[in-house]
Amino acid sequence: MKLLYYLPAFGGPNMDYKMKILHYNIHSIFNQTKQPFDIIINLYEIDPKILTGLRNHLNRQACIANAYITVKKGVLTELFLTNPDNTKIADYDYILFILDDVKLHEVYVDDMIKIKNKFKIEILSPKIINSTHRFMYNGTNALTINSCMEVYCLLMTPKDMMRFFSIHTIQNKWMWGVDFLWDYFNIRVGLYNKNSCIHMIPSAGNCIEARNCMWRYFENLPNDSKQHIKKIFLKRNRKCVLNAQSFFPTIKAFNF
Repeated sequence: MKLLYYLPAFGGPNMDYKMKILHYNIHSIFNQTKQPFDIIINLYEIDPKILTGLRNHLNRQACIANAYITVKKGVLTELFLTNPDNTKIADYDYILFILDDVKLHEVYVDDMIKIKNKFKIEILSPKIINSTHRFMYNGTNALTINSCMEVYCLLMTPKDMMRFFSIHTIQNKWMWGVDFLWDYFNIRVGLYNKNSCIHMIPSAGNCIEARNCMWRYFENLPNDSKQHIKKIFLKRNRKCVLNAQSFFPTIKAFNF
């Protein structure tokens, strides 16, 4: 199995803490797989000292075969949609797409791969403790197929990842709203509650800007999406968004 660890954005604040999370995560994976893997990092810190320190740290880790680091100022989609190293994604069997403040708590890669393949899931997430919406961490079923799923830690194949990239835009840089539209884009996503991550750092982004970017993203979707979006949002305004936990039922749950 050829595995890729993909960091869509990496940098401050809390850079030292995020380095510790990254160190823990890569060793957690290596302790399971027993084989080195590659990593792609979108680094938004321009300071050459930070780049050198990160590169030197990764070069010392036996678990990392190749580290590809792109330095660019920006936010999430501005970085990962434009990374020239995305051409390498096709060379891997599976990709773990992990935000820089997410710690792998009880994530077992082989187990997640088996579940993904068995139930023909395109994008699989473990349970996320401290996520924005409670449904991401209070599930009791082993697996749910969801109509809404937040993006923190995703297991994908190269084909799945290209599909994931295709539904995002550089303009909607915070990715808000896209996680409400899996059904609209006909992407089968699953939440695997037997594996878990922890969102370690509370979100501190610009909520007003993120919400405005989201509404512009919705407005640029084809006309046939409007009815779908109306089902999701109680009011079409820039302040009140329907709580995903109360609106989005699980499509199907599996106990095993």
